[in-house]
Amino acid sequence: MLRGTPGVKSVIVDAVGYTTGLQSQTAPVPGSTLMTSIDARVQASVERELRGAIMTARKQTDPVTKRKYVADSGAAVVMDTKTGQIVGMASYPSYDPGVWVGGISQRELDQLYASGSGTPLLSRALQGQLAPGSTFKPITTAAALANGYTAKTKLDCSPSFTVGNRKFKNFETTPFGMIGFQQALAISCDTFFYQIAYALWLKEGGNSGDINVRDPLVEMAKSFGLGKPTGIDLPGEASGRIADRKWKKQYYDAQKDYYCKLADNPPAGTSSFLKQFSREFCVDGYRYRAGDAVNFSIGQGDTTLTPLQLATMYSALSNGGTLWEPRVAKKVIGPNGKATAIPSKVAAGLPVAASTLKLIDKGLLETTRTGTAAWKFIGFPLDQVPVRSKTGTAEVYGKQTTSWFATYTDRYAVVMMISQGR
Repeated sequence: MLRGTPGVKSVIVDAVGYTTGLQSQTAPVPGSTLMTSIDARVQASVERELRGAIMTARKQTDPVTKRKYVADSGAAVVMDTKTGQIVGMASYPSYDPGVWVGGISQRELDQLYASGSGTPLLSRALQGQLAPGSTFKPITTAAALANGYTAKTKLDCSPSFTVGNRKFKNFETTPFGMIGFQQALAISCDTFFYQIAYALWLKEGGNSGDINVRDPLVEMAKSFGLGKPTGIDLPGEASGRIADRKWKKQYYDAQKDYYCKLADNPPAGTSSFLKQFSREFCVDGYRYRAGDAVNFSIGQGDTTLTPLQLATMYSALSNGGTLWEPRVAKKVIGPNGKATAIPSKVAAGLPVAASTLKLIDKGLLETTRTGTAAWKFIGFPLDQVPVRSKTGTAEVYGKQTTSWFATYTDRYAVVMMISQGR
């Protein structure tokens, strides 16, 4: 469509090769022009704010490692919740696309792929796959309210929740006593959602090795489009991963020999954690345990998503339950100046009651007003521009935390992620 069609001229030649006449001629057709949905001013702001957030994170000290945050990469997405069009999208580290003009050298190409330079060719917005942390909690809320819980349900926001011999602690909040869903979202109470996940895990099969056991949390996550590409009109999009019973069995089958060998004969220097993990994994690592379920409920564990997937999820929360296929292409303008709009496409409708969406919306609005994001909106005119938000901090083994911030208004969803930052 953009390339156009070259003209063709067929001529008659004599035996010597001289042109003696014209047989036929087809005029070339100029290519069309593509208009994207990207707003240049918003895009510039997104790139500037993402870089600024990363530079700020690098100046802060990680309370766990006592070192400065690495803040090695990040991404941001701004999406029109009414159409699914991408208004701005950035990835860090970035690079000058001018390197492609006139051909790129092998040295320059190697630099774009090099981990030492942050792999700038990787678009974190649609290819970065990370645990979502507490930004996942609206999904757990929707699943709970569709499976026996009500808007009047109150659970104890305790300091920790014990599963077996392990305590799962609150990460982002202190204990608050008996609270409901709205407050649990606003203050991001982990133990509130742990209790829901554990109860549903017991109800739907518990420690059973049956990979076909129904899982309400997994079903709801998939209905929000997670675990598969969003369908954006750009190449190379990653699918993310839903770490359910089937995935765990597949992972076990693929890794069993490795971990069993490691359990039987661990090399010198192997950590006690890895030794213990290998022994347990070798025996029955295919089982989806209670710990997997409670981790899943707060966006931890092996489940991953992309910033773009999270933006589509929060867009659906904003617009009443419509899950869009994101689009960057907006119009095609022909050589005659006639514009043809590229239609938006609905991927699915959320199987979530309007009352549930309203409850989630109120909880996320309270997150901005008095909850975990309130410090960021001091002085902001929330009465004029009501912003709903959700913070998320995902723990990553061997690395610093992944920081998430997801927001939406009645028209736009904005998601930002920083790897190894806060």
